[in-house]
Amino acid sequence: MSVVLGKLRPLAALLRNRGQLPVLSSTRRNAATLYRAHLVKDPPAIHYVGEAMSFFLWYWILYHCYFEFDHLVPDHVYPDPSKFTDEELGIPPDDEE
Repeated sequence: MSVVLGKLRPLAALLRNRGQLPVLSSTRRNAATLYRAHLVKDPPAIHYVGEAMSFFLWYWILYHCYFEFDHLVPDHVYPDPSKFTDEELGIPPDDEE
């Protein structure tokens, strides 16, 4: 019985800490990183530059997808099936038996 309890003790400690080791935990909240119990906050300028770069990236992609769609999907003129000849369709002539 004591062997089983000895093996369950580390599991109980992990469950008590919600599966995180306090020394190695790293979480991210509101542009601040908590690493080894020290709060490291990103400067606002870095945050705003990242947001601006993200905006311009998506603006560039969506603008060119809308106004230059032919680069993604070329305009292809499909042939009119009613203008195909019987020979092109593989239909034998009527007089052949």
